[in-house]
Amino acid sequence: MAGADKLTAIGWPLILSLISGFGMAVSGKPLEASFSILHKLSAVACLVFIVLRLATAIRLFESRPLILTFAGIFILAFLAACVTGAIQSTPSQASALWLNLHRASWIIALIASGVVWRLMSA
Repeated sequence: MAGADKLTAIGWPLILSLISGFGMAVSGKPLEASFSILHKLSAVACLVFIVLRLATAIRLFESRPLILTFAGIFILAFLAACVTGAIQSTPSQASALWLNLHRASWIIALIASGVVWRLMSA
């Protein structure tokens, strides 16, 4: 598997996490638990892929600092989404502020991953 193909393996759990997050937002209470589990597991899988592929990405693209910059933005935004999601899932801490921070960090991570994908395919 080529280096870029290994990096695209991050995209599938990322897409699954996004779809399950939307499903959680629109579903009723009976379905919310199953979407929540799928959402959290796919986010953890994506985080594991990121950690495993980080050294490869740095070696592959050290001559292209723009890709590394946006990859770093993606990683920071994704970690922020994980932290705010964990806080939001704690019933005593759940609030509109944490939910909106979770959504904003996810949007930033999604945009950064799109930029990285576009730069890699150019």
